[in-house]
Amino acid sequence: KSGGEMKSLADYLLNMPSSDTPRIQEAHILVGHIICELVEQYLFPQK
Repeated sequence: KSGGEMKSLADYLLNMPSSDTPRIQEAHILVGHIICELVEQYLFPQK
């Protein structure tokens, strides 16, 4: 819930405030998809 040891090691921390592993994984997957979409829009802008 708090980021644990990773908090001090990461430049950016994607911390999900939950102890339910499947929910945390779902949130991480969602954010990963959002990042991919943003990168794709940046690399291939629509005219």
